Amino acid sequence: MPLLDVKIRAALWVLGAALAFSLLYASGKLTGGLVPAIQIVFIRYVSGFATVGGIAVVRRIPPRSILNTGRRHLHFVRALCGVGGGACSIYGATHMPLADASALALLQGVFVMALAVLLLRERVSMMQVLAAALCLAGAVVIVRGNAPEAAAGFSFPIGIAPLAVIAGAFLTACEVILIKVLSRHESMLSMLLHVNGFAALLLVLPMLMLWQPAPAWELAALCLLGPMAIAGQMCNVQAYRLADAAWLAPFGYSALVFAALIGWIGFGDLPTLATLLGAALIVAGGLLLIRR
Repeated sequence: MPLLDVKIRAALWVLGAALAFSLLYASGKLTGGLVPAIQIVFIRYVSGFATVGGIAVVRRIPPRSILNTGRRHLHFVRALCGVGGGACSIYGATHMPLADASALALLQGVFVMALAVLLLRERVSMMQVLAAALCLAGAVVIVRGNAPEAAAGFSFPIGIAPLAVIAGAFLTACEVILIKVLSRHESMLSMLLHVNGFAALLLVLPMLMLWQPAPAWELAALCLLGPMAIAGQMCNVQAYRLADAAWLAPFGYSALVFAALIGWIGFGDLPTLATLLGAALIVAGGLLLIRR
């Protein structure tokens, strides 16, 4: 198969993953904000665990080969980061324009670089520092654009929703570092089964206390989030098997376009000048990081 055809297939896989994660990200807003973010995350991980278990059964993979691991503590910490990151991200995206939230979520790349330097002793170049500075400048522009106004006319420097999205990006970056460590020794199916299982168990007690009733059709729709998240991850795996990260990075930023379209069609949100400028800075910095 010609190299260009392979690259186009890889790009299509990335676009599929970006669409899946954009819908996952917008789930809180799509439910009208009536279902708590933590409840959405719980349903996502329970349905994700059922999906991975079903894949293992269909492939006739013995449970022992998936569950036999000496790094269960790392899977557990990864689940903690995933639960926190997912809840923060969905909460933030529910209470601010989706395009803004998706742009702030791209700070994950900066946090991954910083954690890789601190924890994995990876070296960083001056160009990577400049790229991180561009991303942070873009985040500041978007955050200032979302700063709430006090009743007395004073402007607060930052709102809760942008802070939640930034916290979600940091926790997701922690999860990425753990995935990097675990992927050297664990199969993808083992990693998916452990993270979904541990996350669901972590949320059982909070759900018993915080569960909010919702229409049956809405709960059924939320149960699609687990399979959607698994499909998104598998799309990314397929893409990066076919092409390099540097080629695929620009297509990954299509999540911004999908988020803007969902926000516009579903909620009438139009990107502001601050959003466009901030997103441009973050994307420019992110592309520099990928190229380095």
